Amino acid sequence: MTDSTTPDSPDTGAAPATQGAGTAGSPAVKVPKAKMPVWLFRTILGVGAAVLLVVIYLIASVTVPLMWANTIRDQVAGQLGNSIPIGMFYGFVFTFFPILIGWQAHRRNLNKWVRISLVAIGILLLIPNLLTLGVIYGTTQTAADARSIWANTANWFGTWSQIFMVVGVVAAVAGIILGRMWLRRGKKIREIKAAEKLVRENQQAKDRVARDEAKAAEKAAARAARGKPAAPVDAAGPADAGPFDTPQA
Repeated sequence: MTDSTTPDSPDTGAAPATQGAGTAGSPAVKVPKAKMPVWLFRTILGVGAAVLLVVIYLIASVTVPLMWANTIRDQVAGQLGNSIPIGMFYGFVFTFFPILIGWQAHRRNLNKWVRISLVAIGILLLIPNLLTLGVIYGTTQTAADARSIWANTANWFGTWSQIFMVVGVVAAVAGIILGRMWLRRGKKIREIKAAEKLVRENQQAKDRVARDEAKAAEKAAARAARGKPAAPVDAAGPADAGPFDTPQA
């Protein structure tokens, strides 16, 4: 009998073991977290801001009119005559100055944030008159209660405040128009003065050149006169005879 040698079968389990060992030794790969899209973030932010504004408005519509009515009542101090000057003051001051301050924001030479700040200041200064209008024309029960407070303690405040709101608007617009006219007039006057100064300087330069030329001509004439020889004297002429000369026969 002959011994038959059978070839060794390949070890199929070695390769997977090696691969498994290599995979286990390699560092773990971190999967990046997905970021929120910009449009979704802005949408959520806008909805949140809108909800916050609505909540603030609802709270303010219930509390602010009564607070403002009580503030004016305390300032009037039980004397109805005081409601007239107080209404004139609030109506004029908090309309005139906000318009003037807000108007400055149209200047192109100002910084963007300065212009935004001016508009914000103007809006803040309008708040007293906005509160007054909210009490007078408000349809909520709180506004009606505030009007009843004014009817008993500051009856003329709302009327005179509205009148001087209109006066403040007219005065502010007139001030803006007159101010622009004044600035334009000042600019024209400066241009005219600059032109007159230029003409005056040109005339002075011409006069100075003319004087220099005249002096140069005088100097040239003087040099020419000094360099010219004297005229010869005629010795035999009868005109040169002296008074004691005797005529010859």
